[in-house]
Amino acid sequence: MFKNISFKKGAILLGILALMAFSAACNRNSTGNDADTSPVPTEDSTNFDYIEQPSPEPDSDAEAVDFHFPEKGVRPYAVMIDNQGTICLPQGGLSQAQVIYEVIVEGGITRFMPVFWGQKTELIGPVRSARHYFLDYAMEHDAIYVHIGWSPMAMADIPKLGVNNINGAPGVFWDITKDKSNWQDTYTSMEKLQEYVKKVNFRSNSDKEMVFKYNEKDSELTNAKKAEKVNLSYSAEYKSYYEYDADKKLYFRFRNGKPHIERQTEEQLTTKNIIIQKVKNYDIKGDQYGRQEVNTVGSGEGYYITNGKCIEITWSKSSRTERTKYLDSEGKEIVLNPGQTWIQIFPVSGKIEIE
Repeated sequence: MFKNISFKKGAILLGILALMAFSAACNRNSTGNDADTSPVPTEDSTNFDYIEQPSPEPDSDAEAVDFHFPEKGVRPYAVMIDNQGTICLPQGGLSQAQVIYEVIVEGGITRFMPVFWGQKTELIGPVRSARHYFLDYAMEHDAIYVHIGWSPMAMADIPKLGVNNINGAPGVFWDITKDKSNWQDTYTSMEKLQEYVKKVNFRSNSDKEMVFKYNEKDSELTNAKKAEKVNLSYSAEYKSYYEYDADKKLYFRFRNGKPHIERQTEEQLTTKNIIIQKVKNYDIKGDQYGRQEVNTVGSGEGYYITNGKCIEITWSKSSRTERTKYLDSEGKEIVLNPGQTWIQIFPVSGKIEIE
């Protein structure tokens, strides 16, 4: 079940001519034409030049490394990651993020936004375009937002909200294949992101309150129900499934019925905590591609799952920039166990099965 899969390795440097093409595409956005169209976004069709480079070796110590707690006062990076079809697989960097959001986009597809504090991840991607409601979760962490291209609403919101963002910047991204028609192969690294942030003098410190608190040691939920299998159907084609391993005290993650693999380690993704946040979503009126509005502000219900157990929770968020609060049945904020957390921003109309 946890069999590794093989994949083509490679890394390439960003080309100046390709960046000029990308800039032209972004300029076209300003006329009202959205460069991120569905199902094949044209801004993602812009390929960076391929130059053969040694690929980072898989991190053989990945499972042995202790959890790197999010550090108070340090700004993290939030990166838009492709999850469309199978060409994007395996994605890179998900295993090293402390927090990962999965949210629906147009066509019933989902997209990921891993958030990194202090990690030295060498392959993060494939990087894709912004959606405006992802900003709401990036801002509550005071994160530097990384993407290539944007929807019209995201393009308007990023400057309006003053979001520090890295959008297809020179020298930060590269393609890992030679296929010029492959718009799902663009990667970055934490080193490249940090170099760019230093160059443009983005603020690296934060006085924002941390979204989550953590237990110092692993802790069991009380008054909880069994949660050894968690199945989330975002749509008919996009499903996230978790299966608990009692020996490892981790959930193994599956994507659309198959083990979800990390590119760097070639191993199946695991997580310690799962938060399911039920939200309302609907098509944006007049959007020809069926892009979504997601009600991130307000309140609702959900679940917190860890160590094979589950409790019902409620969530609330007072504004787009404020943090989401996740409360247990007694009205106390949940405290996470040390380890990675997947936050499933899940449609209220979707199907959830917890066993």
